[in-house]
Amino acid sequence: MLFRKNPKVLRTIYKPISRPRVHVFIYTFNKMHLLHETLHSLKATDYRNYKVFILNNGSADRTEALLYSLSKTMFPELKIINLPVNIGAPAARNWLIHDPENQYADFVAYLDDDIALPPDWIKKMLKTFEEHPEAGVVGAKILFPGSPKTIQHTGGIITAKKEWVHSINAHSFEPDQGQHDYIAPRHYVMGCAHMYRKEIFDVVGDYDLRFSPTQFDEVEHQIRMRLYGYQAIYNGFIEVIHKLKTGMNQSKASLISREANRLKMEPLFSEKEIAALVDEDLLQYENHQNKSEAGNG
Repeated sequence: MLFRKNPKVLRTIYKPISRPRVHVFIYTFNKMHLLHETLHSLKATDYRNYKVFILNNGSADRTEALLYSLSKTMFPELKIINLPVNIGAPAARNWLIHDPENQYADFVAYLDDDIALPPDWIKKMLKTFEEHPEAGVVGAKILFPGSPKTIQHTGGIITAKKEWVHSINAHSFEPDQGQHDYIAPRHYVMGCAHMYRKEIFDVVGDYDLRFSPTQFDEVEHQIRMRLYGYQAIYNGFIEVIHKLKTGMNQSKASLISREANRLKMEPLFSEKEIAALVDEDLLQYENHQNKSEAGNG
């Protein structure tokens, strides 16, 4: 499916290369303790050819002191960016992707500042790109913290052509019993832990600043990416814990802003574009995957 084209930059199919360069982006705001836990989780990554970029988005706590206290041996490479004010999530994402050093990156990964990663997350995501060369982004199975394991998100599937922003399947709040341990296409994957081919931003463009300060900026960007002909791939064998403490205790103003951003997406895509996404019937594909997994069990 190809609805949109960039006349200046053509979409390509990924051809695997040896030890691709990965740039890992984290932007953070007033979550010093959670960020510290996230960085220790990231430190256990078992892939070496990567660099970490941390953007301190105007934090008023001791985040800056934490960042400058990090050992130089904690990561293979590390770059710290301190901003005097919080510029919002879409602008922070854009700031990171436009860092001049990204000319050397093959892939870029965006991580939230309140997650726990498995050590093999980069290797598994890169392998997913090799197996799905039309993928533009790969995401993980996102879990709530605690036991028993509970699913927070398995990537979004648009299920209705009208009022589609309220008709998205993501399997949230399900007990995790392995029922979504498969690899499958999505209309988007969750933004707290996902990896892009770097070319995406040349072809598709930046995050939309109209989604400031936060919420749904990555959803809009990935749906837009899908319309340029790329796939979004969910890998349920990569389990990421998202602590989401601030997200679960939002103020009334934050909840209103979130809902407003959800509604902002609707006029950005034509009825024909959304209809084409829905007609892919990814739920049917997912059900086939489930039956295949059960048959192999």
